[in-house]
Amino acid sequence: MNKAKLLEGFQKLGKVLMAPVLILPISGILVGIGSAFSNPNLIKLVPFLGSTFFVYLFQIIKAAGNVVNDHIPVIFAMAIAYGFAKSEKGTAALSGFLGYMTMNTVMGTFLTLGGTITPEELLTGQKSILGILTLDTGVFGGILIGLLVSYLHNKYYKIELPPVLSLFNGTRSIPAITIIASCFAGLAMSFIFPPIQSGLNLSSEFIVATGSFGAFLYGLLERLLLPFGLHHFIYLPFFFTSLGGVADIGGEVVEGAVNIYNAILNTPGAKFDISVSRFLMNGKVIFAMCGLPGAAFAIYKTALPQNRKKIASLMIAVVIPCALMGISEPLEYSFLFVAPALFGIHAIFSGLAYFITYIVQFNVVGSAAFGGPFMSLIFNGILGADKGSNWLWVFPLGVTYFLVYYFVFKFAIEKWNLKTPGREIELMVEDETVSSSENDFLSQLVEAVGGKDNIIKVDACFTRLRLTLENPDKVSEKSVFTTTLSANGVVNVTSGIQIIYGNKAAVYKTELREYLGME
Repeated sequence: MNKAKLLEGFQKLGKVLMAPVLILPISGILVGIGSAFSNPNLIKLVPFLGSTFFVYLFQIIKAAGNVVNDHIPVIFAMAIAYGFAKSEKGTAALSGFLGYMTMNTVMGTFLTLGGTITPEELLTGQKSILGILTLDTGVFGGILIGLLVSYLHNKYYKIELPPVLSLFNGTRSIPAITIIASCFAGLAMSFIFPPIQSGLNLSSEFIVATGSFGAFLYGLLERLLLPFGLHHFIYLPFFFTSLGGVADIGGEVVEGAVNIYNAILNTPGAKFDISVSRFLMNGKVIFAMCGLPGAAFAIYKTALPQNRKKIASLMIAVVIPCALMGISEPLEYSFLFVAPALFGIHAIFSGLAYFITYIVQFNVVGSAAFGGPFMSLIFNGILGADKGSNWLWVFPLGVTYFLVYYFVFKFAIEKWNLKTPGREIELMVEDETVSSSENDFLSQLVEAVGGKDNIIKVDACFTRLRLTLENPDKVSEKSVFTTTLSANGVVNVTSGIQIIYGNKAAVYKTELREYLGME
């Protein structure tokens, strides 16, 4: 497999992995609300919150949020099976669930019979998963089963069996095949995963020992890999595995930064831990809410006078999701391709944000798993002040980051004459998608990628409209997408094209599929 195909495969896996991650914000918000309004200190200030009605209400809200938090691995298994399936995706998702349950049942039964698992005295890394005592393989187990099921599904969903077994032709065979294969996976994992657990625990100890430098490196690499669509592989292992830490919270051993932070939220008296918070993007609160808006202001101020009105509208549109939800890609892509040097500066500043927030013990996390920077600042920062959020640091750090980004970006743009948005000599083209109808926009988009017959598949990730094409050479120049079609940027890949539309990408995917008559 060549490098281009390998990169494309990782990008696709990253996109699929984001599906379960994007379920987490509502869960994080519910847990944050439930925990914040159950806080004993808040109840002392507002006594009516201690009434039976409100106690029950916020306990129910917190419990509803934990439905997702407590079952992340099985959600990964189903999402990956669904995402990679070529067709009949519903069967693939069901098989993902069956496969995950079968693997854990076989693994737990085998290890219990062998004496490795003692139900009365579970060790670290052993737990009850959906009522099954087994090894806690975390998201690794979910990803393994998801990939296994998607492989079996795509290979056998059209299978034709002998007449005596014809009842199981096609997709009806997939659940049965999955259960058989998952039995072997469970037995294999009984031997393979314990050493992996030990290795992850040692790695976690090493990472924690790196302190502030490790926080800087984490933030730097997470941003540097963004243009390649591989940044998910930096933070996801820390989110959901023991790389993100192992902690005893309220008498229960939990692993993974997301799980530990949630356990702290759920446990009265438990304090936030900066060794966990740094993996949940506490640095992003500073650079997404404050730094990048400073960069956007610099881009506006350096635009040509005749273009500033258009640039103001563009920057406002990309700053709002960046500051409120942490969706920074549309803003970053506005200068990434035209001025890569600025993105390099931004990546270094991002790493420094993680370094500084680690030093000052800033425990407000910016991950979408907790609603993004703004929601997290409210529910985990302000309302979680008694847990050691140290949220007041957002003011001095935020003001500093806004000014640093503004002056550095402004200096670099003018000094190096960078062609950031609005600095073109000619008047910028008005946004055709505003004045034209939906079908006009879609027809122009289809024409720009070589016509209907050239489009094999339409998909989308968080910010990119991903088109798989018969002949990628038929794609128009990038300027067609960034001007006439109002894209933030374009990435050409071996199998087609990825058009950056920010949070509109998912909507455009649906509209384009309907326009083309695809499933």
